[in-house]
Amino acid sequence: MHDAVVNANTSIADNCIINSKVLIEHDCKISEHCHISTGAIINGGVEIGPECFIGSGSITKESIKIDKKSFIKAGSLIT
Repeated sequence: MHDAVVNANTSIADNCIINSKVLIEHDCKISEHCHISTGAIINGGVEIGPECFIGSGSITKESIKIDKKSFIKAGSLIT
């Protein structure tokens, strides 16, 4: 979507929504059927399992793994 940034060496699987103003940093892996909502920041080296929802304005710590089918509410800090 508009103003989304996906940095180097990041992979995004099939059927994902990367919404407006999302920042996905380097070396991330986004599995299939994920929704990354507006303004979320996914820091470097993060792995997101299949069928996850990341709420608007959420921020991840670098190099973490988010389990499949996780639901992260808007404005969360994921460590």
